[in-house]
Amino acid sequence: MSPVQRDGRWARVLLEGAAEFGIGLSGTQVSELTVYFEELIAWNKKTNLTAITQPDQVTIKHFVDSLACSQAIAAPPAHAMLDIGAGAGFPGLPLKVLYPELELTLLEPSQKKTAFLRHLIGTLDLKGATVLPRRIQDIAKEGDYHGRFTSIVTRALGVGRVLHLLPPFLTKQGRVILCRTRPLENKTDLNGLRKAQEIEYELPRGYGHRVLTVLEPILPPLGG
Repeated sequence: MSPVQRDGRWARVLLEGAAEFGIGLSGTQVSELTVYFEELIAWNKKTNLTAITQPDQVTIKHFVDSLACSQAIAAPPAHAMLDIGAGAGFPGLPLKVLYPELELTLLEPSQKKTAFLRHLIGTLDLKGATVLPRRIQDIAKEGDYHGRFTSIVTRALGVGRVLHLLPPFLTKQGRVILCRTRPLENKTDLNGLRKAQEIEYELPRGYGHRVLTVLEPILPPLGG
């Protein structure tokens, strides 16, 4: 048993935080997320994966906040998700632990971060999780991933940089989930998408306000 498991605080903070969003985690899921937490802390000592290092903040701002993104997942969890600018795996990998059926593609150009992601996927033996060490701007020029994803999620990139690239990657019922700290301004050019929903919430323990901006494709008129 690891020091984190012996202490028990990590699990308490995680379970209490998840419960605030109506999420119940199984013992297996808690164990997997505990390993994730331990590996993140260990790797972060030698390579910069996250600027957030205080344990409770890591738990809430990374893990619980990622799980809270499930509020915007309308389709059944057995669908394909693209996490753009995945970094150390948030929010995609906690959502994969929550929904094991999820087919997850983590897009992250940094070699040190992709090395961590691959290590973690192997350590947790996560089936249906893939790491692509590329940028969205690069794969947008290709057709390999067009029409493939039911959900595209990002918490790392500015809207203006990538939004116009995303519609071709979505299925007809697909949606883009932007993980933000404030609502999207109405004047923002959505480039073939429309704002379907915004879900606002507070992180537990006073760790900040968050907004999930959900965008859907504007479908062409019938017969058009």
